[in-house]
This record gives sequence, structure tokens and C-alpha cells, in this order.
Amino acid sequence: MTSISLVLRLNAASCLVFGALFALRPDTVARTLGAAPPIVIVGLGSALLVNGVHLALVSMRARPKHLEILWFALGDMAWWLASASLIASGIWITAVQGIALTIMTGLLVAGLGTAQLFLLGLEHSGLTASGQWRRIGRSWLSLPTWVKLWLFALNAVFLAAPAVMTWDSARVVLISYTASGPLLLGFAVHAGGLNRCMGVAHLVPWVPMLIWLLPSFHGFDTNSVQSDYAALLGVMTVVCLAFDLYDLLRWLRGERSILLPSSSIGGSVATE
Repeated sequence: MTSISLVLRLNAASCLVFGALFALRPDTVARTLGAAPPIVIVGLGSALLVNGVHLALVSMRARPKHLEILWFALGDMAWWLASASLIASGIWITAVQGIALTIMTGLLVAGLGTAQLFLLGLEHSGLTASGQWRRIGRSWLSLPTWVKLWLFALNAVFLAAPAVMTWDSARVVLISYTASGPLLLGFAVHAGGLNRCMGVAHLVPWVPMLIWLLPSFHGFDTNSVQSDYAALLGVMTVVCLAFDLYDLLRWLRGERSILLPSSSIGGSVATE
């Protein structure tokens, strides 16, 4: 548990540093971000300080509890998603330097959360770090060819957003797309491979994206490239989310195996 304790302490230090900054200099932080209310900054700072103390106390135990570590990791991912949502929506975080700092901070926090999930996964699997990564790679390679092609096409459609949409709409698409990355990685490193519950990483950021962009889709010229792209993006996202929801329901029913070369998702080679 030494490595987990170290990551927890790093997480605690980041919470205490940012918490103190937010609580003691809310006006400065608000101006840096753009339009965030100072009272909200103070509230976030207070919550970070409490969380930092909790993290520090848990890290001092000889054997931190799994549920506590999982709780902190989920909190880190929630911070990342909240940061991405605020940037995508243009609420509060409007200044260029505020957007850059928020992205960097969010990635740092998501990285700490992923590290905690990875270390939990190592303890569960009994593998070395390199062995865990190799198993994750084998799990990805075990995907059916049509699934890989579908995922490559889906990624290409998302990444094409700046070329065919207005920046206000493309920003929402790109940030929603990017927001799912740490979630997917977190699921994979914790489970030691791919399984059916990973669809949550798409459902959480992409459903709000579709709702947010729906008025924009109606406003596009039906004869424009932007309109065609919006329709393609909407259809492909809905299809992907339908697959994800179906897989999640199967996971909830007990199909929790990891996809490996000698198995299929829903098999019995490796379970969470």
C-alpha cells in the first residue's frame, strides 16, 4: 500500500494548496478564471481543504480502505468532468488564462484519480505494473475488427468538429469528447482491461453534449456541410450510446468479465 499512500498524499497536498488559494484569495482566482463568483470560489476552497485533510488522514493508515480510495478517485474524476463542463458551456471560466489553468489542473486531478484506480487494480489482479498494462493492451487487441473500425470512425467524426462547425459548437463537441478519455482510462486500469461497464465513460459526458447541441442542430442550414456533419455526429453518438447502455445493462446483470484473447466480454476468464 506504500504507492497508494504516496498518491493519496500527493492528492492531499494538491487539495490543500488549491483549497488555501481559493479560500484566501477568492477575488484573484475569480478574476483569473473570468467570471466565477468569489463566494463560489470560497465554497470550493473550503471543500478542498476538508477533502485534503481527509486524504492526509487516510494516507497515514497502514492499509487504507478500498472504498475510501475509490471515493477519492471518483471525486477526482468528478472534478475533471466539472472543469470540462464549465469550459464547454462558457460559464464562469471565460478568460484564456483561466481556461488553460483549469485544463491543466483538471488533468492533474484526473491523473491522480487514475493513479489511484490503477494501484487498486494492481492489488486486485496481483500483477506487476507492466503486466497490468500488457493485459490492458491484449484486451484492446481482442476487440472484434468491426468494433475497432467503428471506434476509429467515431473518433474521426468527433475530431473533425473544428473544421465544419462554428467554434462555439465545436468547443462543446471537443471538450465532451476529451472528457471521456480519463474516464475510459480509469475504468481500464482499475479493471485491468475492457469490460461492459466502460460505456459509462461515454454516457456521462456525451448525453449532456447532445442536449446542449440540440438547438444548434435545428438552426443549421439543411443544405450546408455543417448541417450534414451535425446529423452524422448526432446519429453516430446516439448509436454509440445505445451500444454503451446495452452493455451497461448486461454488466449490471452479471456479465462482468474482462475481454481477453481467449474469451469474449461476458465470458469467465477474468472478473472484477
